[in-house]
Amino acid sequence: MIEPYVYVRGVTMVLGAWWTVTGLRRTLQVARAWRDRLRFLGFEDRWWLHQVTRVVLRATVLDPLNLALLCLLLALWSLPLDAVAP
Repeated sequence: MIEPYVYVRGVTMVLGAWWTVTGLRRTLQVARAWRDRLRFLGFEDRWWLHQVTRVVLRATVLDPLNLALLCLLLALWSLPLDAVAP
């Protein structure tokens, strides 16, 4: 029998991974579309990669609220299940 806390952690991890992968995929698709539309400006592919990386980092990990929530979640998940469950 699976414990409820283990189940919730597993489901949360799977959903987080799924949303991350699909979000990155969509971001790359949009970046490629914009790169193709603006190819006449002559920007290098390396410049585009740098800009997309900056946008993704600023919108996720480097956003103070997201970073605080991520740290809180990791702190809670690092506790042993015996310390969380009554």
